[in-house]
Amino acid sequence: MKKFKFRLESVLQLKVRFEELCLQKLGAAEQLREKAQNELAVCRGRIAETLRFYREQLQNRFDPRISESYYSYLNWLNLEREKAVLLLAQREAEVAEARQRLLEASRERRVVEKLKEKAYRDYRAEELRDEINFLDELGTGRFVRTVGFNQMQEVRE
Repeated sequence: MKKFKFRLESVLQLKVRFEELCLQKLGAAEQLREKAQNELAVCRGRIAETLRFYREQLQNRFDPRISESYYSYLNWLNLEREKAVLLLAQREAEVAEARQRLLEASRERRVVEKLKEKAYRDYRAEELRDEINFLDELGTGRFVRTVGFNQMQEVRE
C-alpha cells in the first residue's frame, strides 16, 4: 500500500515555524521587560542612596546650596523613576501581547495536528480494510480451489 502522506503537511510546518517565531518574540519581550525592571530597581536604589547620603549631610550641618542641589537631583531621579515605571508598564503590555500571539499560534498548530492525526487514523483504517479484503479474497480462492477439487473427486468416483 502507498505511504501515508498528509495533504496539509506544508501548512503544519508553516504553523510550527510561526509558533517558534512567536516563542522567540516572547523571549525577546521578556528580556526587554527584565531590563526595564532592572532599570527601575537601579533608579529606586539611587533614590534611596541619595536620600541616605543627604540625611548624613544634614546631620553634620545644613547648607542651603547643598540642600538645593540634592533637591534638584532627587527631582531628576524621581522623573527617571517615573519614566522607568512607564517603560516597565509598556514592556509588560508587550509581553502580554506576545504571549497571546503565542497562544493563538499554538492553538492553530494543534488544530492542524489534530487533522493530521485524524487523517492518519483514516489511512490506517483504510489500510486495515484493504488487508482484510485481500485476506478474504485469498481465503475465498483457497476455499473455491479446495471445494472444487473435492467436488471433482466426488464426480470421478
